[in-house]
Amino acid sequence: MVDYIVEIKDSVFRETPLAEANFDEDGRLAFDLKTDAEEWVTEQNREHTSRGQLTLHTAHPTDTSDVDAYAVFQPVKGVWVPDS
Repeated sequence: MVDYIVEIKDSVFRETPLAEANFDEDGRLAFDLKTDAEEWVTEQNREHTSRGQLTLHTAHPTDTSDVDAYAVFQPVKGVWVPDS
């Protein structure tokens, strides 16, 4: 049973080796638990820590989507700009 949905934001595809083609067309991943999503982020960060990190951001309470969290890329250098 899927209980935790994570949407991959554009910053992840621009700044990491992850490719949109490896995900559903809506750019979402489904996990059974939040801890599974956190483990996935940790595993992905092993691949590109020199550039920055993927981070999970819990969806705002007023977010009307069915997403529980967003995966975004936070660069080591520079200013993080959230995806729109």
